[in-house]
Amino acid sequence: MAAHRELENLKNTVNDLSVVLQTLEDKYEKEKTAPVMFYAVIRNKAFTYNVDTIIVFETAIVNEGGHYNKYDGVFLAPEKGTYIFAWTVTGSSSHHIITELVVENNVIAGTGEVNNSGGYPSGAMTSLCKMEKGDHAWIRTTGSSTAHYLYSYDDYPQSGFLGLLVLTE
Repeated sequence: MAAHRELENLKNTVNDLSVVLQTLEDKYEKEKTAPVMFYAVIRNKAFTYNVDTIIVFETAIVNEGGHYNKYDGVFLAPEKGTYIFAWTVTGSSSHHIITELVVENNVIAGTGEVNNSGGYPSGAMTSLCKMEKGDHAWIRTTGSSTAHYLYSYDDYPQSGFLGLLVLTE
């Protein structure tokens, strides 16, 4: 009799644990998110930007989750975590372009190029930063000059912007 009761208790415990395990698996599947990453470039354009202007990288090559807006150039963080951003900007002739990564109006990092020798030199930067869910990130020109010239054609180095969620919190 005691062995029979113990066996019934063990069966009930296994059944309860199976229910808990299934609940946890269901919760994990619901909370599991798709990758968050984008890569966008500027194609076939050359133009001058004013001071503190958001650069719109209008051709999205990859946009997993759809969090980068190719119409306004702004990335919207879908969740709290650490993100990595990288961008390249290309100038031309005796022009320059100097840019910065901005998250919620805070400058995170900057890069650019000042060209005095012709050609199509590029400036590039990679940066990690923490973002809250709903934070915005973008690349903009700096206040270092009144004009920033960007050159981006398929036959030359393109200007591009990428972002990736590295670690969720």
